[in-house]
Amino acid sequence: MASPATKEKVLEENRRVHALENRLYLSRHPEQTNFFQRGILEKMMAEVCTTLRPGSKILDLGCGTGYLSLGFLSRGYHVTGLDLSREMIQAFEESIPATLRPQARLVVGDAEEFLSQNQDEYDVVVLSAILHHLFDYESVLRQICVRLSSGKQLLVFFEPLKQEVHSPIKFVLHRALSWLDEKLYRFEMKAKSIPVLDDEYHHSDYQRQFGGIDPNRILEILREEGLEVLKIEKYCARRYGLHAWLANRVLGTQNTFNLFATRP
Repeated sequence: MASPATKEKVLEENRRVHALENRLYLSRHPEQTNFFQRGILEKMMAEVCTTLRPGSKILDLGCGTGYLSLGFLSRGYHVTGLDLSREMIQAFEESIPATLRPQARLVVGDAEEFLSQNQDEYDVVVLSAILHHLFDYESVLRQICVRLSSGKQLLVFFEPLKQEVHSPIKFVLHRALSWLDEKLYRFEMKAKSIPVLDDEYHHSDYQRQFGGIDPNRILEILREEGLEVLKIEKYCARRYGLHAWLANRVLGTQNTFNLFATRP
C-alpha cells in the first residue's frame, strides 16, 4: 500500500479539479445525462425503488451536483448527499426545490472519513461515478458492506469498465466512434465557452490509470462480504445519446458498468 501522502494527493487533486468543475459539471459531462444514459438511469432507479418503503433513507456518496439524488428526492425518499467538493455541494443545494429541501442533508467531506465517523443506517448506499476517484476503492467498498444490514442495498452506478477487447474490428469501430464523439463534444464546449479541463484529471481519476474498475473484482469483494449481486449491467457511454445508441445497439461495445446488490 502506498504512503498516506499519496492518498492525500489523490484527495487534494479531487478537491482541486471538482472546484474547477463546479456548477458546470454536468455541462462538461453530457455522457451522464443524455437521453440514452437517462433511460439507463431511470430503469435502474425504478428497480431499486420497487423494494423501498416511503421515507426510506438513501446515502449518495460522491453525489456531485445531485443529478441522481434529485431522482430519489422527487420520489419522496430522504437523501444524505456527500461530496468532497464544497462547490459541487453548493450547486446541488441550489438546485433542490424548496418543497424537497427538508428531505435532503448535504455534507462536504471524504467518503472514508464519513463512513468511519457516521453510524446512521441507510436503506440504500449509492456510489455513482466515485470508485474510480478513490485511492483505495476496495477498502471503501468493504466499509460500506459492513454497514449494510439485512435487506439493505448497494447501487454502483456509472463506473469505467476495465476489460479486454477481443475483436480487433469492433475495437477499431469503437475507437472511431469515440473519436467522432469527442470531436463534436469539444466543438460544442468551445462554442459555449466551457473549458474542458484538459490534463486535469490524471490524479483525480486515479483508477483510470489502471484501466478503470474491474467488475469481477467488485463481485469478489461483495460476495466475500456476504452480499448478493442482483444485477450487473455493462454498456457503452458516450457524450451524445445517438452515439451511445449506435455503440450499444449496433457495435455492441462496452466501457461502463452498473451494479445492484443487497444484503440477504
